[in-house]
Amino acid sequence: MKISFDGQVVVITGAGGRLGRAYARDLARRGAAVVVNDIVSGSTGESAADSVVTEIEAEGGRAVASHDSVATADGGAAIIERAIDRFGSVDAVIHNAGTWRHVPYDEMTPDKLDPVLDVHLRGAFFVTQPAWSIMKQKGYGRIVLTSSSAGAFGREWGANYAAAKAGLLGLGRALALEGGRHGILTNCLLPIAKPDRQPGSAPAPRALIEQMQRSGLKDGFPPHATTTMVAPMLAWLASSACTVNGEAFSAGCGRYARAFIGLTRGWLSSGSDSPTPEDIAEHLDDIEDRDAYTVPGAIWDELRAIGLAIAERDGIEDLFDE
Repeated sequence: MKISFDGQVVVITGAGGRLGRAYARDLARRGAAVVVNDIVSGSTGESAADSVVTEIEAEGGRAVASHDSVATADGGAAIIERAIDRFGSVDAVIHNAGTWRHVPYDEMTPDKLDPVLDVHLRGAFFVTQPAWSIMKQKGYGRIVLTSSSAGAFGREWGANYAAAKAGLLGLGRALALEGGRHGILTNCLLPIAKPDRQPGSAPAPRALIEQMQRSGLKDGFPPHATTTMVAPMLAWLASSACTVNGEAFSAGCGRYARAFIGLTRGWLSSGSDSPTPEDIAEHLDDIEDRDAYTVPGAIWDELRAIGLAIAERDGIEDLFDE
């Protein structure tokens, strides 16, 4: 099966370099008309987004640059308007824009927190919401939010970044539930790629590389941690071939895996009387036992699971509506 974007319009934020550039060039080669969004300028003053557009057009593809910031509602709306004005529609939105402010938690100040939340988390709202009504009307859409293993599993010196990326996991689940009935599939990508130097881009902070080296790997990354190893998963998630909704995938170095939040079977107390903290401590092994677990599709699935456990314990036959 050939993954094709012929006739489709794809918006990619943060596409002036690194992962976004790899995505833009790959999807353009597959037939997409690409809105290359980035606010970064190189040392010569040339826009990074314009440079990527030039590369795409040189290969016979279609692309247009957008220099608006995702960090404001007006900027997000302008990015989508750029797609409509130039190409007439929007089929997929890939929110890849990001920024770093690496400091220890006790040194975190609003000026280190706000830009990270603005670009990563609020930016996801600002760029996907104006595309949402277009996708609903079409009965088709693909949204890919760039989260991170830092958001799913955490890391030091990045509480702001981890919190923003974890927020994208929650946003992805919510949009999947609302959009699925309209043909809009939303998923999250957790890319693993070694930061490379692109014109106008800042190097990865030394503190981040030092933390990553705790894995035992000499430079903090396994071999083949390139942007091109992430791009195949992104292309599939953004395509009409994608059938999953509300899921998250790690991609890097040629390894692709699903990331998920699950619930253990847990421990159900004996009755309606409130258990004590001592009861919690006594049954902690049962609470944490991962031999059996579920991956709820939504909060309602957890409520139903709790109700089923209570009905089984207490012999209740009419707990659920027919």
